[in-house]
Amino acid sequence: MSRVNHNGPEGWRAMYLMYVDESGDAGREPGSSPAFVLGGLIAPSSQWTDIEKEMIELRKALGAQYGLKASDELRGSTIMRKGPGDSARRVALIESALKGLAGIKPLRVLLTVVRKKNLPPETDVFRAGWSAQLGAFDGFLARSGSRGRHGGSQGFVVADRTQAAQLDKLVRALRRERPVSEAYGLFRKRRRIVNRPLRNVIELPQHQDSRRNLLIQAADLCAYAVYQKEKPAMAVKAHKGDERFLKALEPVILKGVGANADGVLVIENA
Repeated sequence: MSRVNHNGPEGWRAMYLMYVDESGDAGREPGSSPAFVLGGLIAPSSQWTDIEKEMIELRKALGAQYGLKASDELRGSTIMRKGPGDSARRVALIESALKGLAGIKPLRVLLTVVRKKNLPPETDVFRAGWSAQLGAFDGFLARSGSRGRHGGSQGFVVADRTQAAQLDKLVRALRRERPVSEAYGLFRKRRRIVNRPLRNVIELPQHQDSRRNLLIQAADLCAYAVYQKEKPAMAVKAHKGDERFLKALEPVILKGVGANADGVLVIENA
């Protein structure tokens, strides 16, 4: 792992990057998507160069096999709308891309979905989704390093530019206060709200143009896989992509507390 010297008694800390993109929207008005999904690719910084090389090779292989042009983005909705071949070929392309991601051993994938139907009307969907995603990443970092006062790893987020100002503001707030519900008591049948501010996610997110970043595009593919399980498009469902996509990604999905059988963290009654 890459290490950062903090001159403390524990020595050194590892560093991770999480590339994140969204599927669906965070709106609550009529016509908004029924779910808001976040897909995150977690990469150790010490292996970033190797991961980039493998992503480039994967992109070339998909182009050679399916006719994906060098100028085409590796985004699920874009591929299904105007990718090469018919819908069956496009579903197969996405499945192959997800299998390729799952074959890049250092990568791990973190997935969150906010289902809006039963949420209280005052719930901020954007905040609920990102708070859960960042909290899960923070927990991963805490578990990834050594124990002690300065234990755990550190990480930062790389995201698309679309919601830059809103996300930066939220990250600052979550470093002070991140209320979460936790079980406690005999048989853990009671629940309480506790403050779990971000501790290991450092800096503000780095915002990049996804058209120039393969790892953000790959994060979009992961989010798309979840969204197609929640509300599959007709062409995707016709070729069972709603089942095939997440199955292809399964080997690298991080499955934590609150995740469903697919390993997706579900927020539906926040």
